[in-house]
Amino acid sequence: MFSGLVYCADCGSRLHFATSKNTDSRQDRYICSKYKSGRGTCTAHYIRENILWKVVLERIRAVTAYIRSDVESFQEEWLQCQRTDYENSVRSDRQKLAQTKKRLADIDVLISRLYEDMVLGTLSRERYQKMSENYEAEQEELNNTIIGLEDWIETQEEMDDNLDQFLALVKKYVEIPELTTTIVNELIKKIIVYAPDKSNGKRTQRIKIIFNFLGEVDLPTLTDQAIIG
Repeated sequence: MFSGLVYCADCGSRLHFATSKNTDSRQDRYICSKYKSGRGTCTAHYIRENILWKVVLERIRAVTAYIRSDVESFQEEWLQCQRTDYENSVRSDRQKLAQTKKRLADIDVLISRLYEDMVLGTLSRERYQKMSENYEAEQEELNNTIIGLEDWIETQEEMDDNLDQFLALVKKYVEIPELTTTIVNELIKKIIVYAPDKSNGKRTQRIKIIFNFLGEVDLPTLTDQAIIG
């Protein structure tokens, strides 16, 4: 049910589903793909599927109930939170975009000057070739950065539409007696699993659930879930 949605908080890799060797399905679990039985680069943290199922169901119910209790207040609060982050982020991205475009224009000038120096004989052809290749490689990287920034700025400007889409899902799933793959994929974008903490004698594990369209919003019902076992 959660395949492709569960990620390791330490290395960022996906957690792979692993079935129990015995017939007890309660031991089926998701484990970091980079652990590889101790031969990989990450630690052996995992979460049992039945526990994850319970946590996700509880969180979805809590979030949808919270929103339905006062849609207008939630809408205003969420938009204000997003708008503050959006304004800061977009301002920074627009500055970076302007700087990147300026550097791209500067490189065009530098390449032209290099060519003139080669023609005038003040720069060898070999040196010209090497320097122009370096500048052209930087140009390609800058063009990719510009495309990425422009796409990201456009995405952030769609935040109002994102909220409308999530509110539509909240209305669609008024009651959720049990989880289905459709519900999970429509509502959940990512589930981040942290390594367990046993310092207090009990196994405590943090789980962060990121919802589609909402992203990470700092609300009471969207704080990290702690599992104690």
